[in-house]
Amino acid sequence: MTRAQRLAVRIPIMGWEANITSEYSDHTRAKVANVSTGGAYLLGEAEYEPGSIVTLWLRSSQRSFFVTAKILRNDSYGVAVRFLDLCESGKSAILQIISQLQAKRKTESSVEVKTSVCTESHVQLGFDV
Repeated sequence: MTRAQRLAVRIPIMGWEANITSEYSDHTRAKVANVSTGGAYLLGEAEYEPGSIVTLWLRSSQRSFFVTAKILRNDSYGVAVRFLDLCESGKSAILQIISQLQAKRKTESSVEVKTSVCTESHVQLGFDV
């Protein structure tokens, strides 16, 4: 996979949260459903004006970083955002997570899983009319 393809990959992540600050609302919190170096999808109850600019503090137990983002859309589950100024350390963190997940998937797909074959027996039922 090329670097350009990795930049476009959205990966689901668990355990990440976002604190969202906009000029129209106080600090709100959301769970991060997936992320790429270009943007993220945030699960939360708050809605934002599409096109508005927000500041996000994305954090996990191991990493955290700030980024300015543009609201793309709201839906019933959350908010899609596009990153405007993701710092190099943020990009590196996301690319490292993508690389780790790809390596994990590659090793999982290379492991041969052996299963036993079960045979079905057909039962014929007789009905009296």
